[in-house]
Amino acid sequence: ISIPAVKMPGQLFERSQALETLSDNSNKQIFSPWRVDNHTGLPVTFEKTVPKGIFFLSENPEDDFKKLVRAYKNNLLVEDDLDIGCKRILEKLQEVKCDFVPQDSVPESIAHLTRRQAFEQGVRFFNRRDIAFLPAGFTNIKAGIISDVKEEATFTFHQMIENHIPLTNNEVSDLNYIFWLADGSELNDSIIEHKLSIILEKYPEAQIAIIIADSGDYFKFHSLPDGVDALFTSTSDYLPVWDLLAQAVAGGLIIGHAQPHEDWLANVKQFSRKSSATRLKFGIPEEVAMYRDSLLYIDSIMTEAIRLEATPGAQVLIARDGVVVWSKNYGHHTYEKNREVESSDLYDVASVTKIMATIPALMHLYEKGKWKMEDTLGMYFPETDTTDKAGITLKELLLHESGLTSYIPFYQQTIDRDRLKGGLFGRRYSWLYNIKLDDYIYLNRTVRYRKDTFQKRPDEVFSIPVAHNFFMNRQYLDSMKLQVLESPLRTRHRYLYSDLGFFFLGQLVANLSGKTTDVFMDSVYYKPLGMYRTAFLPADKFPSEEIVPTEEDNAFRKQLIHGWVHDPGAAMMGGVAGHAGLFSNALDMARMMQMYLNKGTYGGKRYLEESTIDLYTTAHSAENRRGLGFDKPEPDTAKVSPASKFAALSSFGHSGFTGTLVWADPESGLVYVFLSNRIHPHQYNKTLIKENIRTRIQDAAYKAIIRRDETSQEH
Repeated sequence: ISIPAVKMPGQLFERSQALETLSDNSNKQIFSPWRVDNHTGLPVTFEKTVPKGIFFLSENPEDDFKKLVRAYKNNLLVEDDLDIGCKRILEKLQEVKCDFVPQDSVPESIAHLTRRQAFEQGVRFFNRRDIAFLPAGFTNIKAGIISDVKEEATFTFHQMIENHIPLTNNEVSDLNYIFWLADGSELNDSIIEHKLSIILEKYPEAQIAIIIADSGDYFKFHSLPDGVDALFTSTSDYLPVWDLLAQAVAGGLIIGHAQPHEDWLANVKQFSRKSSATRLKFGIPEEVAMYRDSLLYIDSIMTEAIRLEATPGAQVLIARDGVVVWSKNYGHHTYEKNREVESSDLYDVASVTKIMATIPALMHLYEKGKWKMEDTLGMYFPETDTTDKAGITLKELLLHESGLTSYIPFYQQTIDRDRLKGGLFGRRYSWLYNIKLDDYIYLNRTVRYRKDTFQKRPDEVFSIPVAHNFFMNRQYLDSMKLQVLESPLRTRHRYLYSDLGFFFLGQLVANLSGKTTDVFMDSVYYKPLGMYRTAFLPADKFPSEEIVPTEEDNAFRKQLIHGWVHDPGAAMMGGVAGHAGLFSNALDMARMMQMYLNKGTYGGKRYLEESTIDLYTTAHSAENRRGLGFDKPEPDTAKVSPASKFAALSSFGHSGFTGTLVWADPESGLVYVFLSNRIHPHQYNKTLIKENIRTRIQDAAYKAIIRRDETSQEH
């Protein structure tokens, strides 16, 4: 900063030199954006902010410095206050630690990081109980916002808190958590008493947190108001602070105790609480030692993918060390471009269902002693006793070493052969074979399905929903089971990816728990984790415009598949199956993957034991790269790997036929989620696969990580 040439007392000049040094050390970004009176041009509580040392980093340091000098010349400042304030600025600067300072980074990114860390370290939490304000599991939360602050501040808080908790309409009388956003400049006893009486009258059972970006000196002279359970506050009403306060409420921030010198909080210090970050935090790449510029390459890859029509759109999320540093949406739901992709939109995750539903359910039941790895199918499915499948172990199913065939096209067995003209498939397009299924595979146009298997309206017999206005005779489930039992068995103990094994495993969850997989997962994992945008059968639970459509199914269901599972086998099982059927968004997928990376914990709640996570995510055979249900990187570099070439062998995840990939790496701390509908409008579109879009984006995430040897040299 170029200090204006004004006359100042010697002490103030010395302080200005300290401020100049401070500016050099923080990339020339010093003072906070104080609240300014439109008439005087001076901060509303200017005199009060000075001794508190609230000079957080701002975008316009020169303007702020001019305000400081003008205020001094107009006798608005006391030198003793300046002494105290400057001392606290320097103390604050020492507290702000930057993990790295890359030599080729643009100055703005470092300034942004330093500002953000300073704001974050100013957040304080006070609670009557020595626990987090929100519970560890979110199952029974009904939360609402009551706001007395500016619209943009409310929006910022609301937008961030909904990344963790879906807010309930305030008209609902049984809200159990209230976030009261209060204006610190207008705090007084009468306002608090009046507002609390209104809140408690409407929500008598609710836990109330008062959230104030800058509480001024109110809590220097007043304690936590009666009726208020918790207080979240900071030292500036700068807009990003409301984002951080929302994260603090949700458990995404590390919060330290109030410091001894923070006399503006003197009367509530007995309620001061520390808080660890137990849920995903939303931050910036620099705070977890990642290059922002490297991540920007993802935009180029996605632009290419959409230009090549590899997919009409996608969600991409990258987190490191529990911090979401990249969460972007690309393109549209379809190529008609009627609706842009939004973060809340749900994708059919296809085979990712295995590690997001069936496997965690089995892990939970495994820990409860409900089954063992060497148990056989014959022990749980008596119908296998007279088949060659009775001796298959559950471990073999999980490792895809059971010998079961990969899949069975069940719907093809329901074709009315009497009405079919010619063979079922042709290798070239023609008048008769004009429904393309894949390269060199065309379906006969005269295909019709038996009327005893499907019909357009449901009744007691045709009660299995397969698509919109398309219902299957439930007795056909027995025929599907028989086809599996009679299917040829290949060589056991050799790797062959099979969905059929997960038909059994999905049913095993229901047999052992007494609940279908969707109901079990909803209560044990999804609701407690805050995965409110994850569900089987989403058409029954979400508006259709929030669900991304998949294929224009010309072969089987003769309609656009929208809100119904794409996989025909899962659809014929009613939409809830062990191998497919789940719909979700990127953020919810990241929560589950972060829980795995955390060795079984999330939000302060333990879901699985560390030993269980290790058992399932470790490879068990030199000839099979996979873990128990989880996919793993291919150690043989001559073979195609499902993940980035930079992924550690300890990493794990799964891909999905619809164009999805989720992956977690314990060594780098990375979580990667890619969701798309690459099969729209047709599943034979393999451009996403041929161009390696998913793994190239994952490569970019790894390349963005700053190596430890780089940081040590720069320090």
